[in-house]
Amino acid sequence: MIMQTLLAVAAAAGLASAACSNPRIRMEWHDLSPDQKAAYVRATVALASRPVSGQYDDPTRMAWHDFVQTHSRNAYWAHGNAQFYPYHRAMMWQFENALISTGEWPSSMGVPYFDWSAMSQNWWTSDIFSDQYFGSATSKDKDGCVLTGAFAKGKYKVADDPEGSRGITTGDLTCLRRNARSGAVLPDATEITRGLAPNSYTEFTGYNLDNGNYHASGHVTIGGDGGDLSNPSISPNDPLFYLHHGFVDKYWWRWQQQCQAFKYDYEGRLKSADDPMSHGSDQASKDLYVNSYPFIVADLLESEGDTLCYRYSQSKGDVTPQAVSCPAVTTTSAIPKPTTSRDPSDTNTDRPTGTGRTSVPVRPTVAANSLDDNWLNVALVRMIEKKKVVWKVGGASDDGQVSLQDIPTAGGDIVVFGRDELESFSDAETTTEAEAATESEFATRTGTALATGTLTATATGTAVATEPAAKPNHLYVETRNADNSTTISYTNFHKTIEVPAEYEIVAVYLSSVTAQLPGGPLKRFFPAMPVIEYVPNPEAPQDVVAGSHPCHLAYPDPITCEYAEAMNMSCDMVTSKHALLKMRIDEFNAANCQNGTSPSSLVNHGWSAM
Repeated sequence: MIMQTLLAVAAAAGLASAACSNPRIRMEWHDLSPDQKAAYVRATVALASRPVSGQYDDPTRMAWHDFVQTHSRNAYWAHGNAQFYPYHRAMMWQFENALISTGEWPSSMGVPYFDWSAMSQNWWTSDIFSDQYFGSATSKDKDGCVLTGAFAKGKYKVADDPEGSRGITTGDLTCLRRNARSGAVLPDATEITRGLAPNSYTEFTGYNLDNGNYHASGHVTIGGDGGDLSNPSISPNDPLFYLHHGFVDKYWWRWQQQCQAFKYDYEGRLKSADDPMSHGSDQASKDLYVNSYPFIVADLLESEGDTLCYRYSQSKGDVTPQAVSCPAVTTTSAIPKPTTSRDPSDTNTDRPTGTGRTSVPVRPTVAANSLDDNWLNVALVRMIEKKKVVWKVGGASDDGQVSLQDIPTAGGDIVVFGRDELESFSDAETTTEAEAATESEFATRTGTALATGTLTATATGTAVATEPAAKPNHLYVETRNADNSTTISYTNFHKTIEVPAEYEIVAVYLSSVTAQLPGGPLKRFFPAMPVIEYVPNPEAPQDVVAGSHPCHLAYPDPITCEYAEAMNMSCDMVTSKHALLKMRIDEFNAANCQNGTSPSSLVNHGWSAM
C-alpha cells in the first residue's frame, strides 16, 4: 500500500463581502418539474438564436456560439491542468447568467446538471434524450446528426469553426452530431466518489484529471464516435455539455464542502511564458485570470462568495464519501486576494490576462479569536502551505504508519514532503490485493519519498547549488542535460519529467510540462510510469452486458489514448486507471448476488430509475 502522507495546512484569513445572501440552487435535471424542463429548453434555444458578440465579459450579450468558440480557442490551456475546474466554473457562471438574460429562465435558479452516475448502467433512458427535450443519444442519420429535439438537424447549426478544431470535412457540416454507442455504460456513483478522498487540490486534480476518467467518460460515452460532445475543443456545440459540466462542477463543489480549507485550496502553473504575473506561489496562481472570462482564480473558489452565488442540490448519486482529515485552519496572517481591474488599453479578452491587470493588495487585520457564528462571512483561507511529516525507518513508525525500510538513507528519520499524485490510487478500506500490488509497483518504480534531502530551486525554476533543504511543493529544478534535453525535477515529489532537446518549455505544472517545437504545436510531457495491467478476478462474472443482470455492473468503455492526449492527459495513467476500475468492478460483482438477492446499495450503483 502506498503511504498516506498527513498534511498540515496553514491558512490565512481575509474579510469577504456578504454579497451572496440568496444563492441560486442548481438542481439535478430529473428533479425539475415538466414546466421547468420546458423553460430550460426554451432558454437554450433563445440563447442559440443570438448573434455572436465576440466578447466574454457581459453575459447578457453573449450568444451560444460565443461559448463554443472561446472554448475551442482555449481548449489546450483549459484542460488537463489546475485551471480546468476554475475555467469551467467561470464558463458555467457566464452561461447561467446568459440564460437568465433571455427571460426564459428564472434568476432564482441555476443551470441544471445531469447526475448520470446515479443511472450509469442505463443513462440513455433519461428523458433528456427524448424528442421533447434534447434528442436521442444515438442517431440513424448517415452523418450522425441529431434528428429530434430542440437542437435537431434543420433547427440548429453548430458554431463556425475557423480553426478547424471540429475535424469534420465531409457530410453535413452544420448539424449537431451525437451518436453514443448503444449499451456503453458510465462510471458508477461509488467509483466516482472515491475521488473525493484527496486532502489537497493538487491531489484532487491529480486523481480526477490526470488519471481519472469520469469527466472524459461523460464526453466520450454520451457524445459517441464523431459526436460534437466527444471533441475536447467544440463540445459546447451540444447542449448536453452544460448538463454534464454542471455535474463536473458539482463534483469539485462536493470536494470543497468537506473542509473549509478546501474552498480556497488551489495551486496552478509553476512557470508559464504567457502568464508573467505568476512567480510560482499558489497566491500568484490565484491572482491569474482564467482564459477568456473576466475573473481571477480567487474569484471562483467560493461558490457563495462575493463573485459567485449558487449551491447544488442533493442527487441520487451523492454517495457518502470516505471521511477526510480536514487540514487545520489558522487566522494569523491575512493575505486576501487583491482587488483587480483590467488595464483599459488591454482589449484582448480571449487569452489569459496577465499584463493587462493591475493589483492593489488589501490587508485587513483579523484577530485569531474574532471568528464567531459569522464565520461564513470570512474567507478563512487564502494561502495553503503544506508542512513536513516525519516517518520512521526500519519498521512501522510509532503511530503505525508505513515503513520505509527499503529506502536507502544515511540513518535516522526520513522527511517526506507532499504527496505524489499516484498515491491517490490508494484506498485503505477498499483496495484489493491486485490493486495493492500494482500500487506497490507504482511506489517502487516512481518513488514517493525524498530519501536523502531535496534539491532547491529559485521561484522561476532555475537550479542553484545549495545544501539539501525542503522547499514548498510548487518549486522545481530545471536542468539542461549534456544532450540538450531538459529534466524537470519536482522538489516535493520524487519524480522527473524529461523534455527532448528540440522542444522549448512553455509551462510547468505539478504533473506535466508543456513544450513546443519552434513554430510547431504544443505538446504535454508526463513522468515515466509503469502501466497497470488488468488482472481478472476468477470469482467475478466476466464481460457483463449492461442491463443483463440486476446486481452486476458492466465495464465503462476505456478512454482511448487519442482522446486522452487531446484532453492533455497521460495515456499511461488513463490506461492504468481503467485497469484499476475494472478490477474494482470485478470485486463488486463478485460480492453481490451470490445468494440470488439484490443488495439495497444498488440504488447507488447505476440502477436507480431517475
